[in-house]
Amino acid sequence: MTDLDSYFKQLEAFRVSDEAREHLVSEVLEKYKVLSEEHANLANDYLSERDIRRNYQKAVDEQKQEVREYERQLEASSFVLALIDGDGAIFQDVLLQAAGGDGGSEAASRLYHAIRNHVASLHSNSGSWPIMVQIYLSLDKLAMKLAQVGLLRSPTELRAFAQRFSVNQPLFSIIDVGQGKERADHKIKEMLRTFSDNPTCRHIIFGGCHDAGYLLNLEQFKHNEMKAARITLLETTPAYRGFTDLSHFKRARFDVVFKSEPLPEATPSGFLPTSNAAVFVPSSNGYTPATTAPPPTQSPLLFRTPTQPSPRASVVSPVPNTASSTSTGPDTNGDASWATVGKTGAAPNGNISIAPTTKNKKKKYAYYNKEEQRLDEPLPTRDAASATSLDERMKRTGKKMCNHWHLGGNCENGKFCQFQHEPKLTTAELNALRYKTRSLACKNRYCENIDCYLGHQCALERDYGKCPYPDTCHLRATHGMDKTKFVRYDKDGNAEYA
Repeated sequence: MTDLDSYFKQLEAFRVSDEAREHLVSEVLEKYKVLSEEHANLANDYLSERDIRRNYQKAVDEQKQEVREYERQLEASSFVLALIDGDGAIFQDVLLQAAGGDGGSEAASRLYHAIRNHVASLHSNSGSWPIMVQIYLSLDKLAMKLAQVGLLRSPTELRAFAQRFSVNQPLFSIIDVGQGKERADHKIKEMLRTFSDNPTCRHIIFGGCHDAGYLLNLEQFKHNEMKAARITLLETTPAYRGFTDLSHFKRARFDVVFKSEPLPEATPSGFLPTSNAAVFVPSSNGYTPATTAPPPTQSPLLFRTPTQPSPRASVVSPVPNTASSTSTGPDTNGDASWATVGKTGAAPNGNISIAPTTKNKKKKYAYYNKEEQRLDEPLPTRDAASATSLDERMKRTGKKMCNHWHLGGNCENGKFCQFQHEPKLTTAELNALRYKTRSLACKNRYCENIDCYLGHQCALERDYGKCPYPDTCHLRATHGMDKTKFVRYDKDGNAEYA
């Protein structure tokens, strides 16, 4: 029995051992199965990742090749652009006065080397970049001005100068924008906008620091150092004070090319016709000598080039001031103090007279300061009763007056206009309405609409020296502007200078 019990115990031990071995083998097999599946998945993932990496590397290589090709094309098509306002940036006297217009060729060569040296100091790889120069100006207007101050013998010399300038360098051009206000400004501003974001335009030379009208266009680059670094402000005559605040821009002066001082305002006595001085009159063959005017009997008035010079008028004839200023209204404003220049200023013999004007006292004018900013004439005294009547009428109807209808004479909305058209306003009420519209700022500081009824300068500052509402005035942008009348234009574009 003892042996039998021992055998049973051994058999039970064997059975437990077999179960343990079977459990171990089963567990090993299960783990192997799991590991095999994980291995298969990892192998598939590896193959997938390998294919992805290879495709990615191939795409990267292709992109690098495209970038290299793009950089090559960019470098091959890179250029430097110079935009210059030629009405303010005047070439050196020695260049303008060179015989036969050869000064134009010399000016182009000097300007090319000046720009090349400046850009080379900023970009080490700029040696192969072409230089494009575009100078915008009113050719006839500037030619007459240069002739008046004695820098040209004849206005036709500037055209020869411009032709030689453009021929010297294939990408250099002097572009005549014709007569009219802000035509050069408009083109330069649009060119600056177009090329400032053009990657092939690697650097821009901007020659307009004499004109505050460009400040707004450069303001967008003021705090963008990367874009500002691509623009050089070319200073010829002393820069307008606002340009000094543009700290991130490069600056340059090309004194071997451009004058550093503005043209004189007054006509030198050597140019004004005397008994033995020849002047030039346009003819079919160009400008030819004409008969001279009688000697002046008093000091000549200030004279500047007309905005639209008459084709027949070129001789300046000082005439004694025999009239006095008798008008103080907004349409006359002391005509005797203005020198008439333009279509209506031509005398019967074809000469321009700068004698005081006494006719057309009812004509309308648009007045400007030296910066060509629009100035407003004071309105007649406002009638308190009419102003009150106008306010009560608007309050009673709940509608404001239609400025287009009452002041402009026409409203495109017609009967669908949400403002009042009827009844017709009295003269005093119209004047009161003008006071209201004058308190609203015109969007254009250089407005050319002679009938514009909006405000172009703060009347309080103009009339009292200071505006009591410096922070809320609708016309606060005009505070501090030059209030001196320099030129006025009639509806035909004729200019009269003070």
